[in-house]
Formats: sequence, structure tokens, C-alpha cells
Amino acid sequence: MIFDKMANASDYFEEYPDMKLVAKFAEDFEKNNLEDGIYEIDGKRVFANVQSYKSKPQDEEMMFEAHKDYIDVQYIVKGIEKIRWAKLDKVSLVKEEYSKGKDIAFYEGYAQLDFTLTKGTFIFLEPTDAHLPGLSADKDTFNRKIVFKLHI
Repeated sequence: MIFDKMANASDYFEEYPDMKLVAKFAEDFEKNNLEDGIYEIDGKRVFANVQSYKSKPQDEEMMFEAHKDYIDVQYIVKGIEKIRWAKLDKVSLVKEEYSKGKDIAFYEGYAQLDFTLTKGTFIFLEPTDAHLPGLSADKDTFNRKIVFKLHI
């Protein structure tokens, strides 16, 4: 897990070369303000999901999620969002959808850390990182976020 500003993305290029594609797309996005939707960057290997939504308080229905085939890079373009985080081995599996062609499983448990993402920040989440995104920090806000998917 990495939590940083997109302005520092080049710090990770050597270890994670696909971060070059992420940084370039984020830079282009700032210039072109693309619509919500999925954008292929390098076919199915690297793509971006641009989203607009309102953050909300955590409730008992919400679960952590984790992915097996893709790394998530969640980048806030506008707004503020809290993401709860836990190591995958510290939460309990509730439901998996890997066998249904999806790259997601859901978990119950307690957060080990909370991260507050603001404009220009990102969190880099590997398959061992359970996360609960989209939460209100202090109040509900309208957010724009790009979730980059980097195939492992």
C-alpha cells in the first residue's frame, strides 16, 4: 500500500513501471476533464474508471473489498474521501466473485488505518490490501475519482 500525491508518482516508476501510464492519464485528464466511464490505457492490462459520486458515512452493510488480478490506484480529482484499510489476513471473507469472472471479493472486519484522500492524492492498493472506499471524511461531499486498474 502506498499513499501519496500524484505529483510524486515518478518516485514509483522504477518499481511499478505502469505508474508512468497512470501519471500520464491523470495529467491528460486534468487538461481534458473526461466524462465518467472506463478508458483503456493499455488494453485490459491497464485501464481507468472515471467516477462521480457522493461520499457517505459507513454503515453496517458496507464491506471491505480486495482484488486478485489487479492493483487499484485510487486517485481523487475533486472532493475528499476516506478509505478504510486492513491487511487481507486481518479480515474475514464473506463473498468472492472471482469465479464469476469478476476480480473482487468482500470481507468483514475492522480497519487498521484510515486514509483521507483529497484532490491530487492517491492510494495504491495491492491484492493483500483490503479496502473500503467512498466514505465521508467529515461530511458527505461530491467527488470525482479515477480508479486505475493495473494487471499483476
